[in-house]
Amino acid sequence: AAFAARQVSADRSAAPFTTTGIGSVIKRLCYLARRLGVYYDLEYAPSTRLATEEGAAPSPLLTLTLYGPQDVTGAPQQYGLRLARLCRMLLGYGVAKNPSSQPSSRPRRKSLLPAGIVQAEARIHFLQQAYTFSMAANLPDLLPAPDSQAAAASRHQSESELFDSGIEQSFSEAFISLATSNGADGWQLEREPEPLLLDKGIFIPDFALTRGQKRIYMEILGFWTPSYRERKVQKLQQLQGRDDLLLALPTEAYESFAAVIPHFPFVVYAHQLSATEVLQVLRKQYDDFSQRLESIDVAAVRERVEREGFLAEHLCYELLHCFRRSELQQATERVVAQDDGKGMNKIAFVAGMGLYHGAWLERVQQSFLQWLVPLRTASLSESVQAIKVCNPPLQDCADTTIETLLSLWPEVLLRRDSIFDTTVEAILEQSGAVEPDLAMTATESEPVQPSGESAKDAKKPARERRGASKRQPSSVSKVVQGDLWA
Repeated sequence: AAFAARQVSADRSAAPFTTTGIGSVIKRLCYLARRLGVYYDLEYAPSTRLATEEGAAPSPLLTLTLYGPQDVTGAPQQYGLRLARLCRMLLGYGVAKNPSSQPSSRPRRKSLLPAGIVQAEARIHFLQQAYTFSMAANLPDLLPAPDSQAAAASRHQSESELFDSGIEQSFSEAFISLATSNGADGWQLEREPEPLLLDKGIFIPDFALTRGQKRIYMEILGFWTPSYRERKVQKLQQLQGRDDLLLALPTEAYESFAAVIPHFPFVVYAHQLSATEVLQVLRKQYDDFSQRLESIDVAAVRERVEREGFLAEHLCYELLHCFRRSELQQATERVVAQDDGKGMNKIAFVAGMGLYHGAWLERVQQSFLQWLVPLRTASLSESVQAIKVCNPPLQDCADTTIETLLSLWPEVLLRRDSIFDTTVEAILEQSGAVEPDLAMTATESEPVQPSGESAKDAKKPARERRGASKRQPSSVSKVVQGDLWA
């Protein structure tokens, strides 16, 4: 089928946005083909021109080729239904009507691609004979109306049918899972990106990986028929010299693409394409951490920490242009290294927590101890909630961040009775508490200071000595028993 590369609105009085160009045509055609699982190819001939209207500049023709089952999978029944369904859908998008054709009484929806399809024909192989079938503009009117249930089913196809293969689907799901958990080094995966222009045709990669201003295209090479591999190799040869294309191919197809593999970064997989292996190639080939490290405005980062007191770790990633924890550690060293302050005037970084100022940490510590000391002990969840309520910068932080903060203070003890139960206790002799009852409690576990000891406090060690004397006969009895046996 031949398609106009540039569309001109039939109605001159129509608004400018009603005009559609080659980008809309390509995007729609590729979407339909991929959605139905039909292998296709797009080529345009710059030397062939078509005058869309009198006085208008001629436009190059774009040819969409839909391959049948013998060229792809060899499963004619299932694949043939997809191909037939796609052809019918294409006819509903802007086939130019013949003025002499009879008007149809069937209501037609407004075409999204006005005058987009200039000519359409199909080559049919039946009983060892080849036939050319010309698809006229009024052909959809002659066909029976599609079944409503079938039409609804085609609109609600499963997501698996939107992928060319199970390899693409499993890779996409694995990569998106990593990106959701911040494990994809900041790369964002996009399916069906814009086509890459060739001398004679276009090349549509399977994916595009974007991070900042960097955009890398990715093609997963299949191992289908020899004609498929030949067409793919020809297109890749035209893309030699580009540094933004990553190839992934199965081990059994390595020899078939050996001529073009050395010109591109590539990943070889056995059964499933690993997202982590793709990330390793991206790190090796497109690592720009040194440039990102030099672009850090250390003075601005320090000024923000001093102003806000605390920057959570996830904010540090964005502020310091980092995507991995190892990168963040190196970047924060630049910020902390320029600090000549001590104690409350010092800026520091703790993994799992973030950048903080010493004065801010001291204020948070004192407010938390004022809450914890009267209680003596509290659960971890209660402690986390208390800190978040009193400190707005920590309200959006994860509980693990608050737990890391608590572990910095020597006056606080985290006691884990089980993997599900954690208790926060105040170490009162270090917290400087002056409450008499609390000070008396502290003497139970530590020797009493000789200076300033009251008569009431002196009774505590006496009880400890009596407790020790009660344990002593137990040990003596053991010795006596040993002597009797002797």
